[in-house]
Formats: sequence, structure tokens, C-alpha cells
Amino acid sequence: MTSLIALTFFILVQSPAPTPADQLSTAPAPADIVAAIESALADSIARAEPSVVSIHRHKGANPNETLAVRGRKRPLPAVERDQFDLPIRPVPDDFISFDYGSGVVIGDRGEILTAFHVVRGADQLIVRAAGGQSFNAEVIAADPRSDLAVITPVGQREADRPRLKPIVIGDSTKLRKGSFLVALGNPFNAAREDGSPSASWGILANTARRLEGETDSFGQTRKGNRLMNFPTLLQLDSKLNLGMSGGAVINLKGELVGLTTTASSPAGFDAQAGYAIPMDRMGRRAVEMLKQGKEVEYGLLGIQADPQFSNRVFKVNPNSPAARGLLQINDEVLAVGGVPVSNFDSLILAVGAYSPGDLVRLKIRRSDEVIERTIVLAKYPIEGEVIATNRSEPWRGLRVDYSTAIRAQAFGFPDLESTAAGVVVTDVEEGSPAAAAGLKKGVVILRVGERPVQSPRMFAEAVDGQEGPVTVETEMGALTVGTAESPRPNSTDSPRRGR
Repeated sequence: MTSLIALTFFILVQSPAPTPADQLSTAPAPADIVAAIESALADSIARAEPSVVSIHRHKGANPNETLAVRGRKRPLPAVERDQFDLPIRPVPDDFISFDYGSGVVIGDRGEILTAFHVVRGADQLIVRAAGGQSFNAEVIAADPRSDLAVITPVGQREADRPRLKPIVIGDSTKLRKGSFLVALGNPFNAAREDGSPSASWGILANTARRLEGETDSFGQTRKGNRLMNFPTLLQLDSKLNLGMSGGAVINLKGELVGLTTTASSPAGFDAQAGYAIPMDRMGRRAVEMLKQGKEVEYGLLGIQADPQFSNRVFKVNPNSPAARGLLQINDEVLAVGGVPVSNFDSLILAVGAYSPGDLVRLKIRRSDEVIERTIVLAKYPIEGEVIATNRSEPWRGLRVDYSTAIRAQAFGFPDLESTAAGVVVTDVEEGSPAAAAGLKKGVVILRVGERPVQSPRMFAEAVDGQEGPVTVETEMGALTVGTAESPRPNSTDSPRRGR
């Protein structure tokens, strides 16, 4: 071994040092470097572009109501109208509107991820996909907070379903400033004929970007003009033109790391930049829930921010998780589940990455002492139209939710919470035992029999297996919920079987 080392050293010493000319001859030519980058970009686009589609929206009479939703009553076919708003002829399935956006295939059954504002208010959705495929689609779930929605082809047989290729979803947290990114979408409705997306590329300019939307003359942010996830938006160095919302932002592996959005570029502010909703922990969780047709739920701590929006507790809402976890005014929240927080935005985002009912460990500075608290989260109230077609079965005609999710909206979103520690009734079916008992939407149920209920899961466990009339304690007093066979007050209807 010693001889081998000595021989190696002798060869290295005796070998002439490479001259600058030798170094130049072995270095790759600049054209080869550029060609390699070009090849990598082209390969990533080729892998991802079959998954990107264009979406055309036809709005109904009420732009605030989305009718193109699975299970909702279908409106009459859209019609073209003349200058006097009189119907001329039905709109064909291959009609190309001037109201368009983009989407990305994410599931084996044709699930397409897009921005919610692209499909909100639609009574008809037409999708153009790779190979010139065209089909009608419907919303299966949508989340106003993340501005994400998932649509699928309308009730087609297995053999007739469009041939769609799902994209691989990556992890945006692995990106760094300067990472090469490609945006794919439908700018200016360029994909209206064949469904082929347009591509642009650049670098990641910044992460966790926060923008303030347009303000009115009173300095207030205009309603609907500010995304709830602004503090996490990816900033691209390329401009996103009209129609790019809902398109794909991919890395050089062809993986989806963000969903383009133009809703975050208010007029007159940073108009040359492009923004994307990241596929981070919160984004991937939202996509998975929406893909299943379920509502995206976010954890709630139950504190109010101080005027400087720091991580200091300004107020603890009554009967909230923070109150039950013994948080106090002026506590500084340093970390949520091991994730450091430095201001109120980062605190809300860290908590929102969890689901209601999750146990979260908080690190808190109280005076000069650092302590820990374990909190069971409630549900964050969402402002706007929430769409979920995969919902739990009702119990005797009613559904319930966390009281924090509904009651806060009635008193001014999102600072106030219910002072009742129970669950709130969200739906009551007409003619059901729950309706006959006098239960209505917005009523808070405190107990089932003698069992306190503070979450939908606790309520489901309390009523599971119950037979015959069940007494529930509400803010209005005790109410008895019978079965479908129970006699109904002031009713001559014949009994019918139900849950």
C-alpha cells in the first residue's frame, strides 16, 4: 500500500501542470452548455404539457352562484342572445367563450386542479385537452381560502372518458431563489383550438411573498381582491397574461410545484410579475382533499392579533382552543409543532397547515419563561362559497360543524367566535325528524343526553347507535329528536322510514 501511495505521488509530481490551453480544450463549449439547458427545459415541458388543459366558463344569470357542480340541478342549456338579450340558438358543446383559464390534470379519473376564480359562478364548463379533446366538466370541490378547485368530466362512461394524463405533484419547499421554473397555461385563449398549452420560463424571484390588494378611498382592501394565502405565494420573474390562472408551474423534472394565479396581481401593482399558489404542505393537503370532493378544513387557535400583527396574543377568544389550552394575553407564540413563527401571518399559516381536531404543541414565551402547551384545534371560518360534493351522511336530517366555523361569520369574520362550547347545526332537511324537533341552521348543540359535544366527531360518537327519541341540549333548551317513525306534532303525514 505504501509503494502504491509513493508511486501515485511521484506521477502527480512528475506530470506537467495543465496549461491554460489544455483547460480550454477540455472545458465544455458555451454552446453545449446552452444546448443542455435548452434540452432540460424542452424535456420538462414535454413531460408536463399533456396534463395542462384550457377551461372555458359560461356564467349564469347569477354570477355569485356556481351551478356547474356535481349533484346540483342542471340549468337549461346556455343560449346565444342578440342585442336585445333575446335567445337565438343553444350554445354548442364546442363553443369557445371569451371567459377562459387553465387547469392541470392531477388524478387518474380525470380530476383537474384549477383556480377557484376560474370556475366560480359558472353554469357550464368546457375543457380543451391534449389532442384536441373537448368535454363538459363539473366542480366536485372548491376552497375560497386557497382559491383552489377541482373539476372532473361530466358523467361519461368509462369507455367514453377523455384520455388525460395526470401530472406528478412536487414539493415547492425544495425551491430556492433562482430555481428554474416553467409556466404552462392558456394565455389569451391560445389553446382554444387544440388544447395545447403555451410555455414560458424564468426563475423563482421570491418565496412566501405577501401582497396587499387594491384599496378604496378609505384605505380598505377591496373585497375579493386579496388571496388568503398571499404570504406564501411564489413570485416568478415572468409575467402571467390573461388566461394563465390555474396553469402549471413546473420544475425541471416536470413536477407541479405551483398553480399560476393572476388574481394576486392587482391593477397598477407589480404588473410585470407572475405569482403561483405553492404546492407546499398546506397546498398539497388542500389538493388531496379537493380531489376527494371534500371540504378543505383549516385549524383554528382562537386568538386575535395585536395592532402590529406580531406573534403576541392580543386577546383569547372565549371557549376557543387557546382558552382551553390556558393561553394568556401577551403570550408570545414562538413555534407551532416545531415550526418557528415570527409574526401573526406565519402563526396563522402554521396553525392552518393542521386540521380541526389535531393536537398541536405550541412553544410560548410568557414573561421571561419559555413554556409549552398542547392545543386541540378547532375549525377556521371560511369566507365565501365552499363547495364539497363528498359529505358525511346526515343524522336524522341534520349535519353539524364546529361552532367556530359558522358562528364567527354571523358576527364579522374572523375575529369573533361563539361563546357556546358546542357544535353548530349547518343543515336541516325539510320534513326530517330534526326539523320536526325544531332544530334550525345556526342552533348550537351543547350536549347529546348527558354527553358534552365540542366537535363533529364527538357528536357522531354520541349519537352512534342511538335508537328511539334522543334529547339534545341547545342554547334554546332541551329538544327531543325522534325517528322517522315517531309521530310528528301537527302533522297528518304518514310515517316514512329514515335515519
